[in-house]
Amino acid sequence: MKNNKISVNLAQEIVNAVKEVVDKDINFIDKTGIIIGSTNKKRLNTFHEAGYKAIKTLTNVIVEGNNKYEGSKSGINYPIKINNEAIGAIGITGEPNEISKYGFLVKKITEVFIKEQQLNYKFEADKQRINYVVKSIIYNDIEDKVEIENILQDFNISVNQRFAVVIMQINKNIKSSDVQPIQNDITKVFNSIGNIFKIYIYPNEFIALINEERYEKLKVIYIDTLRKYKGNISGGVGRLKNLYSTYKSYQEARIALKYSTKYNKILTYIDDLDLELILENIDKTKYDEKEPNIWVSKKAIVD
Repeated sequence: MKNNKISVNLAQEIVNAVKEVVDKDINFIDKTGIIIGSTNKKRLNTFHEAGYKAIKTLTNVIVEGNNKYEGSKSGINYPIKINNEAIGAIGITGEPNEISKYGFLVKKITEVFIKEQQLNYKFEADKQRINYVVKSIIYNDIEDKVEIENILQDFNISVNQRFAVVIMQINKNIKSSDVQPIQNDITKVFNSIGNIFKIYIYPNEFIALINEERYEKLKVIYIDTLRKYKGNISGGVGRLKNLYSTYKSYQEARIALKYSTKYNKILTYIDDLDLELILENIDKTKYDEKEPNIWVSKKAIVD
């Protein structure tokens, strides 16, 4: 809900929910005075002068009779405020003396919907920022270090620590009905170790950055939660690296993942493989299937 603008869909959800409670026709009026949500479809996209006045004056506007305000019927119109700024108005159609008892309830229902929408918007915005950080780092495609570090700071994550990459992959051959429980449990593992920098790559892969503390916790938590999925999931973990060298951990995690898949392991740490096994699993230059611009060399593994 960018810039406190109410979408048409949200406005319609609000008026539908309010009508269920008060059984009166309800209108949602936007900041320009246009009805963008209504239980009376004929009034959609028309100007509502009383609602517009409520927005501009930040006061309730009562309409008695149908002719006092342009496009308005008898009722009461309440301004809806976020941070002391009116973002719209909610209007109840009916005899003012009868419907005034609903005013507090109508405003509260509207506020709940809007606050929920704000949380959803923040969640989606945060998810996009997380995706940006993870992909920039693991693919070694950083355009703006200052932006990366500002995002990390917003999440209270210090750049002066080491990170390892974890890749969890769901077997593509399992039944679609079995995928969701596995996704839920992989997410549960990452959440249990307190990790927020994780992304899900459709249709079957999770990638996460974990710091040194979480690196150790992962070893304990994943076994209990994921052991039942042996044969259905495989995972690889790279070594801990400084922030801007984390792409090397991603390359190592890919190699460990390949080993896990080949030998039916749930999770393999690159440190658990000796050099001979590592070199068995890579060519001199190996191109990643998903990201052709990402390569792994023998030098990268042993540096």
